[in-house]
Amino acid sequence: MKLYRIKGEFASEELAELAAGRIRRNIKNIRSIRIRKLGKAVPSMSGHEYFTMLPANLRMENYATDVLVSEMSDSLPEHWYRKTAELTVICDMEKAREVSAVMQALGAMQIHPV
Repeated sequence: MKLYRIKGEFASEELAELAAGRIRRNIKNIRSIRIRKLGKAVPSMSGHEYFTMLPANLRMENYATDVLVSEMSDSLPEHWYRKTAELTVICDMEKAREVSAVMQALGAMQIHPV
């Protein structure tokens, strides 16, 4: 019986966990499932400035703008912290197509056998 290793990259760790759970529940002869975070380092934003331009209509024909400047804190928006994840599944060769189909259905960006 030949084993097959399939890797897929997901946009978030939650999607990789969802795919791993669905594979574990629905497909038999799965030897191993592993999720690895692929996130990038997020730099500190303290000390940087944030600019906002505000348009203001003083009269119907004139427009003026104002610029607000504020210093950024260390609290970043959630989407800056989101990380991609890689799901690796080791299964029997007969189940490789089913595993790939589940990964693709749940949004795997790159699926390749190793």
